[in-house]
Amino acid sequence: MIRALAFLGRHGRWVLPAGLVAGVLLPWAAGPLRQGIPLFIALLLFLAVLRILPDAGAAASMRSRAAWTSTLLRVGLAQLLLPISVFALSSLLQAPWVVVMSATLVAAAPPVSGSPNLVLLLRGDAALAMRWLMLGTILLPLSCLPVLYLLQPQQTVTTMLAPAVQLLLLIGGSVSAALLVSQRLHRGKVQLNAAALDGVSALALALMVIGLMSAIHEPSNGWAELGQMLLLALLVNVGYQALGVLGSRFTHQGSARSIGTGVVCGNRNIALFLAALPAAQMEPLLLFIACYQVPMYLTPLIGEAFYARLE
Repeated sequence: MIRALAFLGRHGRWVLPAGLVAGVLLPWAAGPLRQGIPLFIALLLFLAVLRILPDAGAAASMRSRAAWTSTLLRVGLAQLLLPISVFALSSLLQAPWVVVMSATLVAAAPPVSGSPNLVLLLRGDAALAMRWLMLGTILLPLSCLPVLYLLQPQQTVTTMLAPAVQLLLLIGGSVSAALLVSQRLHRGKVQLNAAALDGVSALALALMVIGLMSAIHEPSNGWAELGQMLLLALLVNVGYQALGVLGSRFTHQGSARSIGTGVVCGNRNIALFLAALPAAQMEPLLLFIACYQVPMYLTPLIGEAFYARLE
């Protein structure tokens, strides 16, 4: 079993695209797996913390005040300044409303729960991704308010905060559990198989994407709508990743940190905002979210060639 998981971990870049294919070919599995998405999120966070802590450098950065301060600045730029700028620019260009909402909400969202796992697959700074994930989620109740007000000024504060608080509790519980397990393993001098942990993470990500892609099987979504949303998802994801890398290189960051910044900037948890939006706005966003999984899950595979140039 451990050998099989280690094999999946070493070939994680191919496991994730296999999940995308399964999401298209197995519509009967989409419904049940979609119900389990919160459990997958919790598992991925748990595994990411277990995977990061044994690395001395990563563990030290998680305790560094300077590292947390630097990450806080990144969160402010990525989750507040960027979405407001995107909203203003897309509105000025009179882009379709679904484009404005999708691009703005992606920019306003915290990183996806599996972002440290994606960064690990690309040999980037996973500790940065974990700090970003934690801070981005903690600050989301504040950072999202001006953005959601721009998009939906009629919504109440309670409605806008509810999904952020739920995810915050989920992340806090997962990280706390992983820290407890890590301490006990350290006391017992037990070493975990890193490749096997990567394999479990890749498998969990592959299963989760099947549930996230359930919207593509809706009869109301034809090939034209699917193609348009897929193109939009590609432009947003790749564009934000490139923007993150450019900003990191402009400030003379190392390759590992540039990889972490790029991956996190482009892969955000937009699904978090669905509960804060009116029902009439949800349907087109569901298709966009489904399509957004394609560039997200191809990031470790296609991004290998791109991010290798940073080393």
